[in-house]
Amino acid sequence: MKRIGFLYEKICSIDNLVLAVRNATKNKQHRRGIVKDAHDHPEIYAAQVKQILESGNVEFAPPRLKTRREHNKIRNIKTPRFYPDQIIHWALMQVIDPIIHRGMDRYCCGSVKGRGTNAARKAVLKFTNNDPRIKYVMKADIRHFFESVDCEILKQKFRRVIKDAKVLSLIDAILDNGGPGLPIGYYTSQAFSNFYLQTLDHTIKEKLKIRHYIRYVDDIVFMDRNKRKMHKAVKMLKSILRHGKLKLKDDWEIWRYGTRPIDFVGYRFYKGYVLLRKQIFYSLMRSVRKIERFGLRLRQCLRFISFIARAKFINFKKYYLEKIKPIVSQGRAQKVISCHAKKQLAAA
Repeated sequence: MKRIGFLYEKICSIDNLVLAVRNATKNKQHRRGIVKDAHDHPEIYAAQVKQILESGNVEFAPPRLKTRREHNKIRNIKTPRFYPDQIIHWALMQVIDPIIHRGMDRYCCGSVKGRGTNAARKAVLKFTNNDPRIKYVMKADIRHFFESVDCEILKQKFRRVIKDAKVLSLIDAILDNGGPGLPIGYYTSQAFSNFYLQTLDHTIKEKLKIRHYIRYVDDIVFMDRNKRKMHKAVKMLKSILRHGKLKLKDDWEIWRYGTRPIDFVGYRFYKGYVLLRKQIFYSLMRSVRKIERFGLRLRQCLRFISFIARAKFINFKKYYLEKIKPIVSQGRAQKVISCHAKKQLAAA
């Protein structure tokens, strides 16, 4: 692959930095202090960041640490300082994102524009509905993926596609600032994680000739007609991950398609229909019960809309009409959110 140079000038361009300030402050205009000031005056902050980058004295502050519990998982989140750290992250990614995504597999989903959970859902349905030769499915997950990424290996991967020394130095500084692994909470981490696993994607597709392969960040699904090939693919998968100092979880499974659902990206794919994952369905119903008990409050309306947006892709219409709509409809919840947004705009 041809290495690309002369990128630092693009990162430091005032147009790129103004866009970076706007992206970094997007949906944050309600905050006070420096974030709101940057949202209102992006050109001033872009000029200041330009001076910092051109001087070469880029120093990132230690990130703020916090812990969040999500579906019985405890996630350690690192939040970088807004100015100038987050703005520099955005400025860098706006330039190098097309470069590191050049060799990306078509069905690598997650943290890629236009390829979120909906794209992964469509891919599974496309393969299962259109290919009658699918007999076996393999589902696996990489153990503690973000924490286990070796930053030294990642730095070498960047040196194979980028030859601008200043950009490489900036990437190294961001990786060193985040500590061991890729920090959850950095805007750069999602794109860097997909770039780290590009070798895995190509090896699985090109050498093993797996019929259908989908990866959503660290969740992997194989579909094929040959069970022996699937076991061989798992062995090679473990070997490739070992070279990247990663490890496959021990709960990987291979089963005959149709005997059980494919649990992937929040959905359970059965033969002929799709349901929500149990945890997500229970969360949806908890938000409905809270609305029934306490009324249409903003926070519960936001939760309800986020869960019901997933539910519209499944076999859910009858249940929604009978159990949910008499309590709260999607339209009523959206009206509460809309009214709150208008009040905020009027106050601003």
